[in-house]
Amino acid sequence: MKKMGFFTRIYCKICRWILIAGMYILFRPKKKYIDKNQIKEAKKKPAVIIANHTSLYDAIFVLATMSGHRAWILTAKDWYEKPFFGTIIAGNRCIPIDRAGLDTEWIRECTKVLKAGDSVIIFPEGHREKQGTLDEFKSGFTMLAKMNNVPIISVCLSGRYKKFIGERKKLLVDSPMELSEGAMTADYLKAESERFRQRMFELLEESDRVFNRGKRIPAENN
Repeated sequence: MKKMGFFTRIYCKICRWILIAGMYILFRPKKKYIDKNQIKEAKKKPAVIIANHTSLYDAIFVLATMSGHRAWILTAKDWYEKPFFGTIIAGNRCIPIDRAGLDTEWIRECTKVLKAGDSVIIFPEGHREKQGTLDEFKSGFTMLAKMNNVPIISVCLSGRYKKFIGERKKLLVDSPMELSEGAMTADYLKAESERFRQRMFELLEESDRVFNRGKRIPAENN
């Protein structure tokens, strides 16, 4: 990760708060929890946070709405290296990843973050999908969680990004889940990744029920 001067860090921090405020003003996020008390406790500990991916807004939106976890986020290296956006991204808890190559540096950087007590946000599909569908989950997130013995928190995004009026963008936050026991083999990581993919399918169904018809889970708007 790049080192920056004092004024550049201040500039990046200002940009961060502008982006966070913009997410709340534009899309009016509506957040609910499977178990709010468990998430309160989880905020005190590092975790791997995963989310489904349907829009370019997702990264900023999840980073803004999950800011209580002091999370860092994996960002495609091509965005990280853009002249203007690259400076803002580099100064705002972003970790570059080369999706086209055999990049392992992101694992080392994420491990540093987790060992420091912060969390990491990953979109395990690795690219955007259509609303309500899920592609294969790449196993990097399960490997990272296994290596650092941290839980995984699934965040289900639903609804569309309607600016200012109309439908609010929604997120349903799952309780922290531990990985199953087992040796860290390729088959184990693949099976665990699929288990969390199936859990995300369940959250998509639960999100539709809770936000559109049910009132069982209390809302949290910050």
